[in-house]
Amino acid sequence: MRWIPFSIFDDDKMIVIENATFLSSKDTTKYDIKGFIDRSTNDESVILVFCCPSDKLDTRKKAVKELISKSNVYPCIALDEKSLPGYINEELKKLNLKMDRDAIKWFSARAGFDALRIEQELIKFKTFNDHITLKDVQDLMVCEPLNDVFKMVDALFERNALRLLAYYRNFRKLNMEPVAINGLLSGQIRFLFQVRVLMDQGNSKEEIARRLKAHPYRVQINMQRAYNFTSDELLEKLSILAKLDQDMKMGLVDKDEGFEQFILGMLQ
Repeated sequence: MRWIPFSIFDDDKMIVIENATFLSSKDTTKYDIKGFIDRSTNDESVILVFCCPSDKLDTRKKAVKELISKSNVYPCIALDEKSLPGYINEELKKLNLKMDRDAIKWFSARAGFDALRIEQELIKFKTFNDHITLKDVQDLMVCEPLNDVFKMVDALFERNALRLLAYYRNFRKLNMEPVAINGLLSGQIRFLFQVRVLMDQGNSKEEIARRLKAHPYRVQINMQRAYNFTSDELLEKLSILAKLDQDMKMGLVDKDEGFEQFILGMLQ
């Protein structure tokens, strides 16, 4: 457990308690939380924030149940492709915001998995109108760059030049430099290559996540993609991207033209 006191010069005080495992069923501390309950009841000038790294709180304990009854509980569960649509629909209900079905589908495919960012986008839509159409979403939304990187990789290996160029130009509209776009694409293919090699060695998802020090969900998504490619195919693409990166930085090619020629050249 670690507590973090904020500035002593504010009228209201906040104390953040990290790793509050004594609230979970995995508690080994046997910590008595009665003092926190009494303080939260008697001193409204102090805000207590508990951060508990657990899927569930142990509501079997009387003290934990009492603390929950006096608190606002905010679950911090990472979104994934399965839970994302439900989360978006819940947020729409909270905001009393109506969105057409095709607009929700388009938004879901580009929103990413950052809950705060999704909430901010929906609040922006609400400010614009109470009923959002597909065109509204396309005009108002700033697409999640990382999500487009995944789709660029898919388009590259599907040899879909038009789609690949469209994603590239989306990045350019966000004022991202060609060298940076090339770096993002290379980084994703490199990770995919590492996953493919470890899969070929017979490693499980958990073993790959541990060895690459990556989130298990990211590994799972890339394992699904990696089935479509061989490690040699991925390595070849990495070599071409590395050469392009070098040519861009040395000024041997115009950056925009160089990237577009690279796309067309790989799809011949």
